Amino acid sequence: MNDVIEMEKQDNGKNWAMARSRFGKRAAKIGTALAAAGTSVTAFAVDHTAEITAAQGDALTNTTAAVGAVIAVAAVVFGVGIVLRLMNR
Repeated sequence: MNDVIEMEKQDNGKNWAMARSRFGKRAAKIGTALAAAGTSVTAFAVDHTAEITAAQGDALTNTTAAVGAVIAVAAVVFGVGIVLRLMNR
């Protein structure tokens, strides 16, 4: 196992030297930093499936309540209109 780790260290050293000689010291450092940042971003990704499902349930509840309120207001206005017509006769 230690041999594999040592081989990986050697490979990384060779790759760093090749990148540095090919692109310059600054470009090699920037490339290494970008690669490290890319791998760390995926480590911080969080699964929000439960929160999304809960929000969908809340949205459905709110929509149902709003539709019920609109129907109730329409029924009251219709009822008041009928009562006013009957009183005018």
